Amino acid sequence: MRNVLVTGATGFLGQEVCLRLMRMGYRAVGLTRQINEDLAAVPVVGDLLRDEDFVGPPLVYDAVVHCAGHHPGETDEVEALHEEGTRRIVDEARRSGITRFIYISAMGAGMHAPTRFQRSKWNAEQIVVKSGLEYTILRPHLMFGPGSRTFRRLEEAANRPWAVLPDTKPLIQPVYVGDVAEIVLRSLWLDRSIGQIYDLGGPQSMKLEDVVRHMARDIHLFRILTVRIPRRFAFYVLNKLGRVGPILTGEEWAFLQHEVTRQDSRWLLDYGLLPHSLAIYYSPLI
Repeated sequence: MRNVLVTGATGFLGQEVCLRLMRMGYRAVGLTRQINEDLAAVPVVGDLLRDEDFVGPPLVYDAVVHCAGHHPGETDEVEALHEEGTRRIVDEARRSGITRFIYISAMGAGMHAPTRFQRSKWNAEQIVVKSGLEYTILRPHLMFGPGSRTFRRLEEAANRPWAVLPDTKPLIQPVYVGDVAEIVLRSLWLDRSIGQIYDLGGPQSMKLEDVVRHMARDIHLFRILTVRIPRRFAFYVLNKLGRVGPILTGEEWAFLQHEVTRQDSRWLLDYGLLPHSLAIYYSPLI
């Protein structure tokens, strides 16, 4: 049995990755600050922000899947986990003789990206690229599926007769969390994915309001009225109110504004995976 160390194992994507690893006969070992019932993996206790040894079974690992990260707008200390935490787990992998490293970044990561979240993800990518490890970097679009905090708040909005939304001109490509987890799994044995950076998007390009309409169609069986805040006022309103209804913070809105609508066909070819549409989880628009 091969052992795979997963950081962020209690998170939205991390849980899905661990479940799929276990089903495929791998031993998923989850790095966690404290053991809890949400961990679907063999626990190893440790903190990426502390220079302390990890406490767990003495296993030899074949790969690291680095899922740990903050949500856009979740904290003012986003750089600490994304950058220092990544440096810590990269150093630990090299000390342990692990060569295969899969890093979960984010769509729009870049040096000059508009949000701290995306800039810190890009800095973490550079740490991985320069590590000397056999890396694969995955940049998923907005992920949907059971357990998504963003989609749970969008569902709250869709559960009303009307929804107030900032106008998002760029289109987004929601990607199913199960597809991202499957790509992580296949990266463990696909040599052609080594040294690659993939942008992962679903098959549909849509505006944020279309995503909410999908959900409303699933919940109510009818469409809801969407009231859009013009883009030029959205940033001011979001920062003054903190959040529009249950939906977006200013950081989340800026992140969505920078979503790049494109399909990276390389991952479709390299992984041989046909991405699922939003309709597998929510009723299609009619």
